[in-house]
Amino acid sequence: MCIKKKLLFFIACLLSNFLNGQQVIGTQGGSNSNSAGSLDYTIGEVVVTFGSDDSTHLTQGFHQPVFEITNIVTIELNFEVSIYPNPAVDQLNIQFKELHQGARFDLYDANGKLLFTRLITDPFMTIPFSNYETGVYFLSFISKNNELLKTFKVQKSY
Repeated sequence: MCIKKKLLFFIACLLSNFLNGQQVIGTQGGSNSNSAGSLDYTIGEVVVTFGSDDSTHLTQGFHQPVFEITNIVTIELNFEVSIYPNPAVDQLNIQFKELHQGARFDLYDANGKLLFTRLITDPFMTIPFSNYETGVYFLSFISKNNELLKTFKVQKSY
């Protein structure tokens, strides 16, 4: 009789393991979707592995969303600019290969707050940097049609 109880307990334990799926205790994460696809994510997931061959892609982790890319837009722009020095101290120099009429540049802090904006009027322009705190900034170049041309990460030093 005791052997039957132990066997029954062992079978119950095996079945309970098969009935439980993968679980994760995550403090942050979520799911987002739109007409292009959906995304499930967990912040703090320790290990995710990836493998593929020519026809199959395999991801292992807690969230395994399916992505379908429906359209890829390629924008080819002839926009060349030099930013120096980076990291900047007193000023940031911007040199354009050619002028784009009506284009502008915007300077944002690391929180996304707009700090400075100016129309591109000369092939060589400067941004005064001495009044800004040490940290990371983003310099975005915007066309006259409000299309993003390029963004640079700029460091402000002492």
